[in-house]
Amino acid sequence: MEQFRICPTRRFGDNSLVGRADDIRERLTSALRIVDQVASVPASRLPDQPVTEKDIREILKLRRNRDQFFGGELFADPAWDILLELYAARLGQQKISVGSLCLGAAVPGTTALRWISLLESKNLIERKADPMDGRRFHLSLSNSGLEAMASYFKSVPDRSPFM
Repeated sequence: MEQFRICPTRRFGDNSLVGRADDIRERLTSALRIVDQVASVPASRLPDQPVTEKDIREILKLRRNRDQFFGGELFADPAWDILLELYAARLGQQKISVGSLCLGAAVPGTTALRWISLLESKNLIERKADPMDGRRFHLSLSNSGLEAMASYFKSVPDRSPFM
């Protein structure tokens, strides 16, 4: 199980509001992942996975890092960030809540909900009620969404993290 880090991960000397917000986002994402892990039953893995959860997390980290230099609005791609986050969760055999997905994908809640609805209508993701809390939903890639992500990563030369 992933460990929650108590100490800040902020770069040395970065006391800016953006730096502190990034720290808070990273800590909340870690905490929500732990909650999701405790509340979920592991999902089955696809055979012959082209990438690992760590690979996908690195891609997400690089995407967030890029925002520091160019601003997040320049490269906004909520659907891709959501799909990447859900793929990483599936590879890590974790269920993910809507709130955790919003934080992990760095997508505002209202934007995420619009994209979640669209991705559901395209049968790429599924939303299931949490049996322990009727107000909460878990999201996951559908079988066709999982196949599409796996096929995409199989097609990427050398599985480059710079997507």
